[in-house]
Amino acid sequence: MMLHPAFHLPRFRSVTTLSILLLASLFGSVNTLAAQEITGLEVEYSSTPLGIDVQTPRFSWQLEQGAAARGWQQTAYQIQVSGPGDTLIWDSGRITSGEALGIPYDGPALQPTTRYDWAVTVYDQRGEARRAQSWFETGLLDTRESAWRGAQWIGGGAEDLILQSHYLSVFRLAYTVQLDRDSESTRASFVYGANDVRLLDPHKNLYGVASPRDSSYVRLELDIAGPQATIRLYRVGYTREDGAGRPLFTLPVPDSVIAADGRYDPHRIEFTSVFGNTRILINGTEIGADHPDYYQGGWGRGGLIVNPHGASDVIGYPMVADVGFAVPAGQQATFSEVAIRNFRAPANVLWAEDTGGDYRGIFAGVLEADERGYHLRGGADGTFVVADPSHHAAPMLRTTFEAKPRVDQARLYVTARGVYEVFLNGERVGEDYFNPGLTQYDRTHMYQTYDVTDRVEAGATNAIGAWLGEGWWSGNYTFTGLNWNYFGDRQSLLALLVIDYADGSTQTITTDENWRLYTDGPLRYGSFFQGEVFDARREDAIAGWTTAGYDDSAWSPARTVPLEGTAFQGENNGTPVDYSEMKLIGQIGDNARVVQELTAQSVEEIRPGVYVYDMGTNMVGVPRIDLGDQEAGRDIWVRYAEVRYPDLPAYGDKVGMIMVENLRAALTHDHYITKAGPNVLQPRFTFHGYRYLEITGVDVPPPPDAVKGLVISSVHEVTADYQTSNAKVNQLFDNIVRSQYGNFLSIPTDCPQRNERMGWSGDISVFSRTATYFSDADQFFRRHLMAMRDIQYASGKFPDVAPAFDGFGGILWGSAGVTIPWEMWQQYGDTAVLREHYPAMRSYLEFLEGNIDSATNVMAGSQLGDWLSPEGKQNDNTLLWEAYYIFDLRIMAEVARVLGHDAAAADYAERVKQRRQHFLRTYLEPGTYRTVRSGYVSNSWGAPPADRQGKLLNGKPNYVDTQVSYALPLALGAVEGATADSLAARLAEAVARRNEDDGGVARPPYSLMTGFIGTAWVSKALSDHGYTDVAYRLLQQEDYPSWLYPVTQGATSIWERLNSYTIEDGFGDNNSMNSFNHYSFGAVGQWMIAHSLGIQRGAPGFKSFNLRPEPDPTGQMTEASGHYDSPYGRISAAWETDGDRLTYRVTVPANTTASLALPTSDPASVRESGEEVSARPGIKPSGFAAGRANFDLASGTYTFTALR
Repeated sequence: MMLHPAFHLPRFRSVTTLSILLLASLFGSVNTLAAQEITGLEVEYSSTPLGIDVQTPRFSWQLEQGAAARGWQQTAYQIQVSGPGDTLIWDSGRITSGEALGIPYDGPALQPTTRYDWAVTVYDQRGEARRAQSWFETGLLDTRESAWRGAQWIGGGAEDLILQSHYLSVFRLAYTVQLDRDSESTRASFVYGANDVRLLDPHKNLYGVASPRDSSYVRLELDIAGPQATIRLYRVGYTREDGAGRPLFTLPVPDSVIAADGRYDPHRIEFTSVFGNTRILINGTEIGADHPDYYQGGWGRGGLIVNPHGASDVIGYPMVADVGFAVPAGQQATFSEVAIRNFRAPANVLWAEDTGGDYRGIFAGVLEADERGYHLRGGADGTFVVADPSHHAAPMLRTTFEAKPRVDQARLYVTARGVYEVFLNGERVGEDYFNPGLTQYDRTHMYQTYDVTDRVEAGATNAIGAWLGEGWWSGNYTFTGLNWNYFGDRQSLLALLVIDYADGSTQTITTDENWRLYTDGPLRYGSFFQGEVFDARREDAIAGWTTAGYDDSAWSPARTVPLEGTAFQGENNGTPVDYSEMKLIGQIGDNARVVQELTAQSVEEIRPGVYVYDMGTNMVGVPRIDLGDQEAGRDIWVRYAEVRYPDLPAYGDKVGMIMVENLRAALTHDHYITKAGPNVLQPRFTFHGYRYLEITGVDVPPPPDAVKGLVISSVHEVTADYQTSNAKVNQLFDNIVRSQYGNFLSIPTDCPQRNERMGWSGDISVFSRTATYFSDADQFFRRHLMAMRDIQYASGKFPDVAPAFDGFGGILWGSAGVTIPWEMWQQYGDTAVLREHYPAMRSYLEFLEGNIDSATNVMAGSQLGDWLSPEGKQNDNTLLWEAYYIFDLRIMAEVARVLGHDAAAADYAERVKQRRQHFLRTYLEPGTYRTVRSGYVSNSWGAPPADRQGKLLNGKPNYVDTQVSYALPLALGAVEGATADSLAARLAEAVARRNEDDGGVARPPYSLMTGFIGTAWVSKALSDHGYTDVAYRLLQQEDYPSWLYPVTQGATSIWERLNSYTIEDGFGDNNSMNSFNHYSFGAVGQWMIAHSLGIQRGAPGFKSFNLRPEPDPTGQMTEASGHYDSPYGRISAAWETDGDRLTYRVTVPANTTASLALPTSDPASVRESGEEVSARPGIKPSGFAAGRANFDLASGTYTFTALR
């Protein structure tokens, strides 16, 4: 079996075990001595968790046995928990049970900030005992800020806000202009968007312009000549068609705004720019809204379109960039009260200047300024002046403290509004990235706990420091500019250091205004979407800043940062953002960290001085680039892309360049300014999704081995493997793994590269079955469900995105709030999450019931269907919505039963029956069972015109007959029995035939015509109903549309579109809506493990499970092997076909059992390790049915052979 060294990281377990040798197994003697041990001790699905805020933690462990052993089972266990001083606080006593997963603590209330040792004694079937021990530590166990012993949120004040003007594409800008009456001046302009670095270099913009300095800008001119005042907006140097004398917009100003006799009065001009969509107000009145080219789009995009790329989902222009003024020759004007503000409330000032006194601002020496403002005189040639208003850098905080001798232990509790790195005595604390992670901060805010005992210098002066970045709190977030600074406009730190001494005393150090602040460090700006600016010349000023001996006299006092006036509070898309009930909780699940390091495979100079490095695979993270020795002050730019423009006529002079259109309004530029001497570029507070990175600004490019890629993920280890005789299928599996790595970063994102990176619920709902096989995602998903609850509507509706947005998906998206906990329970046996989430699930089902159309009984009220399906416009989306509604009801019936809510379970089960009858009557043609339209007219996305949505079309049944219309009701249980058999035959037919896509193109047989939703279920629906041969043909078909088509095109991750790129057509005009790292179509991963290898769920958590291998009946794939690391241990499986013979090798982990259904034409041909199965230990035959020989297996490793 081929291993995956790039992805499969080792499991590290901090346990102590006592092992003994056994001579016999449960089901028979074993000839080889084999060691058994207890391993994998976990609390709350984590090994040795530090700082958990859980009063009833759950304990788990695994048993391991030697390769030759069979049948080792736990028959009883005993858990003992000890507190400080080895005081026993809970003893479960001997419990007769084989369970070793999620055993709840049942002792006295746990105390905060306390380490507990725990031990488990396991008794096996022979009465032998083994013992293993581990520990966990509680956090503050109090969600209130008062638990932080007086710690305050600290950072900078209003005067410390960062502006990096060449990175800001969403803003408010205002100024007052007064034309000079004495000189009869009539025209004056404000200038912004000047000298955008992308426009100075023809290789950094799509238009190939190379505008000299001061020749690219946007100019807003007030002209009071003529009978009516006028505003003219000029865009210059952005495209080859722009002209300094040709206005983009000419807007008359009503006399009611500027009267004829008031033209020389001061006039207040304000405008907003959201990725270039611009609204202009003069003296408080918007002008231009009646212009024929005024864009009326939603998501905050309305306005005059200044961006040369258009109004939505495009590269962001203009930035604030350089700002200034212009007057023509002979003209004079005064500009005052100039202010650049954030767009989103509270819209604080980012830049403004006091022009009075001894003016030393950005225009000093160029413009005359006094208390009245900036004075412009055109002279003989006119005046044009711009400057960069950027100022301040990422906040740095520090303090010192004296530690007494004999430190017993020290714990640091820390979080931030923004993201942070924290240091103690010169060393970084922890290996995490982007803490505290993304949650719905106004409801739930996580903190982290670190053991810093070894970092504190006893009897000495110590120093602690923190660096803050925007993270998800501030800056560019989601695809709409309305959400820039979604939560707040500045970062702050909350920290509590508790030191316990050997003499019993305790010392606390908290964040307060005694800390020191610095905002002029080298890290000038860090943004997830925009990139990072780092000026290495400033490193000397902070050398040793986290050590006690550092001189911080140039620093200023830190400020307490309140929410009022710094954070957005109010309604956001109908959801309140309100901090009144905010809870601080300890870290749940794993933090993001570096999980892999890549090395660039090659470098190519694609244009003079433009060097593109290929990392060999699509990745998510940051580079580490050794730039070698450099002179001081060199500007080096790094840009990122997933793909390059192919050598096709459509791409003209862009061929070979990196393609950044799909990044849209995420700038994704890292700017590094060199210091004299060695330089290493490694961003701190940004991340990128890329395969290619482009370096400019160097004379000699770094060699490929100097360019590393640090892969950052919240998935620390992969728990599944799948390798086959089909190399392309193997690559597909690797691509799925890579896309889960890249998109499980604090939250489950849709994509990691463009201006989105959001927790779209539809994507993770369909992928969650695969994700639970591919990773230990229990706590990751628990955190995400918490976010879904935090912004659940009062109506019960789950948002389509969580955290920090809403969306527009409907039931296929919102049902993630039902499907994810269900997948968790089945995979991990996590009953606690069901109990925690059940009220929200109930509320959601009540909301869905209210969406049923009273006249037709059709499930309505949603928007999206089978997203990005090649035949999506042929669907009746209400059929898909109904199938999911039935699925939700079925889940709720089971969840209610598990939780003991018998009456609710019965009610949900009855509703399932009713809705199944409705589905049968509404969507299936009697006798033929072809899917038909309901007749309900929907205006959902992708729906055909209303006159084509009727029950009949041209007097005949209006058939749907798409793959998803059969796959979804089959897989989700909307039909059963003979009806399901008939639909399965229809599905197999729909897959095997040629189908016409929405563009009228006939696609080959066995094409994947489903989108995000259907793709997750089509293979399961086929295999569950006896059409595994069709599922394999579907899996291995290589023409578009198929899973393997992207592989044939060089994909190294899962694409958003099955045709995101083709050798023939390039990007197919989908340049902007085109992610090359999007896990949704990778939902087939679960089928690979559960159906191809046959590792299927049984009892929740895999205490017992099913083995139902499905070798390829077509013969195209001749072998497959892999594993799943279940909560009880690794389950390995491999099959191989050779002519008429099947070989199946499987490992059943200790303390589990499995039911094997081995496909064979002759049950008498079955052998295990070459012998009759009746002679082999650990095997109990259980009959032959439906072409399968059935066996009950004890734990152990088996090799079966049989005739096919």
